[in-house]
Amino acid sequence: MKRIPVFVKITFKLYLLLIAIYFAFRAALLLLNLDRVGETTFWEVCQAFIMGVRFDIVTIGFVIAIPTIILTIFSFFGKKSRIFEQIYTWVLTVCFTITFGICAADIPYFDQFFDRFNITAFEWMATGDSVFVFKMIFEEPTYILMMLPVLACGFIFWFFVNRIMKRSNDWESVNYVRYGIATVLLWGLVFIGMRGRLNEKSPIMVGTAYFGNNAMLNQLGLNPNFTLARSWLDSKDPDNQKVRFMSDEVAIKNMQKYLGIENPDEEFPIARARDLFTKGECFRKAQVSTTLRSGRNDGRGESNDYNVIVVIMEGMSYNKTAHGGNTRNLTPFLDSLMSNSLSFNKCYTTGTHTYCGIYSTSVSYPVVFRNHALKRIPVLQYDGLAATLQKNGYQTAYFTTHDKEFDNVAGFLSLNGVEHIVSQADYPVSEVKTTLGVPDDYMFRFAMPIFDEMASNGRPFCATMMTASDHGPFYIPDYFKAKNDDVRYQIAEYADWSLRRFIEMASEKPWFDNTLFVFVADHGAALDTDYSIPLSYFHTPLVFYMPKHLQAVENESVASQMDVFPTVMGILGKSYVNNTFGIDLRKEKRRYAYFMGDDKYGVLDGEWLLINKPSEDQIGLYKYVEKEKKNYISEYPEIAQEMQKYGESAWQVSEYQQDKKKTKFLLHE
Repeated sequence: MKRIPVFVKITFKLYLLLIAIYFAFRAALLLLNLDRVGETTFWEVCQAFIMGVRFDIVTIGFVIAIPTIILTIFSFFGKKSRIFEQIYTWVLTVCFTITFGICAADIPYFDQFFDRFNITAFEWMATGDSVFVFKMIFEEPTYILMMLPVLACGFIFWFFVNRIMKRSNDWESVNYVRYGIATVLLWGLVFIGMRGRLNEKSPIMVGTAYFGNNAMLNQLGLNPNFTLARSWLDSKDPDNQKVRFMSDEVAIKNMQKYLGIENPDEEFPIARARDLFTKGECFRKAQVSTTLRSGRNDGRGESNDYNVIVVIMEGMSYNKTAHGGNTRNLTPFLDSLMSNSLSFNKCYTTGTHTYCGIYSTSVSYPVVFRNHALKRIPVLQYDGLAATLQKNGYQTAYFTTHDKEFDNVAGFLSLNGVEHIVSQADYPVSEVKTTLGVPDDYMFRFAMPIFDEMASNGRPFCATMMTASDHGPFYIPDYFKAKNDDVRYQIAEYADWSLRRFIEMASEKPWFDNTLFVFVADHGAALDTDYSIPLSYFHTPLVFYMPKHLQAVENESVASQMDVFPTVMGILGKSYVNNTFGIDLRKEKRRYAYFMGDDKYGVLDGEWLLINKPSEDQIGLYKYVEKEKKNYISEYPEIAQEMQKYGESAWQVSEYQQDKKKTKFLLHE
């Protein structure tokens, strides 16, 4: 050991220390997610940890590279300096404590999204919502507790680095030949470690960690500092700012075929008249204009002025219901609704965030990767539910439990047909319990006199209600008594109980029988983690409840939350131009549901699930109904290609519609 230069020994010991600390965070992540591992072997777990060392070395290399160069140069002079040692120790302590903080933040992030920490966690910092998010974090005790291991690891790191530096006494023993050879070898190994692999064509990528079919273990090997840095770099790549799966022309032709548009409008390629004419998709402008303005059905059935209330349920995964196989009796009321309504058991959301659910449910457009649809500049107008019913003489409103400005919800909806927004500022201060505002049942109670007033105006109304209780920080009122012990189950029970109270209160109102209630989730929860995209995060109940007018049917066809608007219009019997990606589920059949995570997407039908991560050419085809983890991509490439073409065409056309400002259909000659 005396023949090894001091800077090599110091660097080697630092690597071992840091790998041990990252190992501890990885072990904690595994222990807290044992229920997501499923069937596996001890060797597969070991493989995940071995893979983790590779990603840890990459992370360490990028942080330690410059300090190592400085250490190497300083050791050339062969003199020990306590001042240098202290500066070196504190610089590394500060830098690596930040990485420990990211590892700690990764644990609750992974629990929520079943994805390692990435740039999407910071998107709110550039959009003015940072104060709101920080309040949510600091009101959740478990998030605060995550600071303790960060501080502990930071102290442990400082203690051992300080000790290593103090005990490094052979600075004077410099042999220039040994020094030169050691410098080249050390810097070479650090550089190779930063790349993560020897292949000259590509450094280590996220997909390198995927060594098998176990989605949990595949992700376990990743270091969240690496995924954060990689996602940030990808977000800066111009090629990632807009989806470019294919040309706009090809995508438009594909979508016109998929949507059954035979005679497309020359300016609005996916617009199709619904119930305006007896044949085809022809747009006779004068008749369209007259019909839409009058709200007539044009002889194709009765047009009804039913009220419409859409409840977007926070985090209500289908997997939380008894229909979805849950045995904890979390949602008895929602389950009863699903059995006594027009319900769709295979409905999927378009994204993983609340804004995605609000956007896609309201205007029937898909979300595209990290592009925040509600914060797009300029804010676009769409032919969505509120805007279309407003044209038909409806009063429109939106209810939220908290700040209406968060995610630019108020700005977006106000420009898209919502006349009245009820938010935290309207509730008594005493009823506001957390950053997420009032509990769900209070929002429902508060809405009742508003609905009474709207109903008394002689005009039908359309209201959307966004719940929030099933999202941390959790608050359960004292007057609700849960049956389960775990707060995660208790809050789901409370959310379901709030829905029951809402319908019980509404059923006593004279406007109840004339009101269509729609229940759908903004997104689900990462409960089923068989695949790298947890289907439970997208699988949602979809219920159309109107007992006096709708027959109870449990439909097993594939559906999307984008289909809410066209299906509501079909139930109402209103004539309109459908310039969206949704369909009337009672009259049309959806071939595929498609949805996006932050860096990957899924497309599914009744049998197959396609998962693709375009940035790394990772694609898989699975029989998700049987929860098979075998990748069938090589056996059924034609199925995968068709599914990929369908989803990518939809997202490409969505980008085209927004870029060309064709989201709102305009009458033209």
